[in-house]
Amino acid sequence: MELNPFEIKAEIQKLISALQNAKDFENYEVHYRTLDAQSDKNVIVRLLFKEINNPNSDLIKFLLLRYCPQKELTEHLWNIIKNSLTTNQAKIFALDLLRDIDTCWSYEECSKYLDNPNEFVNSDTEKILNKAIINPEVQIDFLDFFVTLSDNDKIVLLNSLAEDYSEDALANMLIPVFLSMPDSEAGRTALDILGNSKSQLAYHALTSFLDNADESIIPSVKRNLAVLKMAGIREDNSKEFYKNLLKDSEPYRFCITYPDGHGNQAIIISRINNTTDRVRFVAIVADDYKGIKDCFGFNDISAFECNAIIERFYKGQRALDVPPEILKGILESFENISKINPPYEYVCWKNILSDINSEPFKFDFKTHKLSDSEFESILQADFTDYWFLDSKYSDEFEDFIKLSEQTSAEDFDKIIDENIEKVFYKEEYNVWSERILNVSELKALSGDTVMAEKLFSLYNDKDLIREFFKNILRKSLYEYYFAKNDVNKIKKIEEMWVK
Repeated sequence: MELNPFEIKAEIQKLISALQNAKDFENYEVHYRTLDAQSDKNVIVRLLFKEINNPNSDLIKFLLLRYCPQKELTEHLWNIIKNSLTTNQAKIFALDLLRDIDTCWSYEECSKYLDNPNEFVNSDTEKILNKAIINPEVQIDFLDFFVTLSDNDKIVLLNSLAEDYSEDALANMLIPVFLSMPDSEAGRTALDILGNSKSQLAYHALTSFLDNADESIIPSVKRNLAVLKMAGIREDNSKEFYKNLLKDSEPYRFCITYPDGHGNQAIIISRINNTTDRVRFVAIVADDYKGIKDCFGFNDISAFECNAIIERFYKGQRALDVPPEILKGILESFENISKINPPYEYVCWKNILSDINSEPFKFDFKTHKLSDSEFESILQADFTDYWFLDSKYSDEFEDFIKLSEQTSAEDFDKIIDENIEKVFYKEEYNVWSERILNVSELKALSGDTVMAEKLFSLYNDKDLIREFFKNILRKSLYEYYFAKNDVNKIKKIEEMWVK
């Protein structure tokens, strides 16, 4: 079975957990079957390199040797060793593995790249900082390294960078630090450095941050904005800055799925270079409770690789192609849910949308009273396949499940009617109602205006929404008892509800 990159990431973590005490990894062949079965090993290799600071580094070495061609592996290991912002731990990892596979390896050649643990910045850091402006992967590599440091070492590194660099190159690195961890000491240090950076990028980031900032941090942000203004940074020119960086590329594939029963939606954004046909690819998972949850991307892959990853990423789910302007607006709505602390990977990658103007969804919906057959068509629609609650969905639903276990199946409709407002309490009701509106808009974008207007009519009919939620509870009970293999209750449920 082909896995999407998020599932591959989870599989690697599962291996790390399962084999943390193992010694001879060759004796655990059964554990590698899932990764072995993947036709494209490039994603596996990319994600393994993200784990080189993992305590179980011997397993990571084993898997890299298993899935990465030797020439490619050797080249990547040398890049790690020569990178001035790589931790000593990562360099030692690379040196150990390189010694096993590179016949040209010598201690004299490699040792000159090992830094004193207290020296974080050397002569070629400026090149890395400048490269990170145009390559989010470099920016994220720095942040992957940064989060492995102790709190004290984080501050030392930030202050070291501030001593030697300023303006946009510095701000580009520190903006994700501040935005992803504003309440930490490192985040507050990054904020103060951004205030003194004389950077238009810092001005944009801090101004935008105020829209959703917690009241406790607003005074500090405003103080640092005042410092930037005193340094002459008074206009937000960041959009033109990024448009210039993106001028050689254009939007390529922009896709989204319908939300599942937990509100999760899988989103793809990508750009293609007009000259080389190489693609920047970003995958995002967001939901309507927490906003942006996870993100990863590749800065340089072929169009073929991009389309293959998209196919595996959605894996049977219907992926809707959406205009870039609309999808950017959708992402901004998820950002508003996240408010603070978005994943730093997303903070880095979202800049490839800087030349795109977000547009709100516009459709002239009409409402009408739904007939029984129209309501039934909504209940049978494809997007509702995963619209049910699992046993750990919420405390309220867990209580409902316990009640159902003490109730005969014949009385399930009764307890549903009596408890629906407890499971779908006000906040939950609002989330699910907006989810219906979300799907209505996506249906309209896909050209299915008939279903779009049915859903919009449902959204505006509180009595019918209640009936819709009752159906979700029926489906949830069915799924729960099916998973438990409770034959008697399954049979009774099917007699009552399954048509």
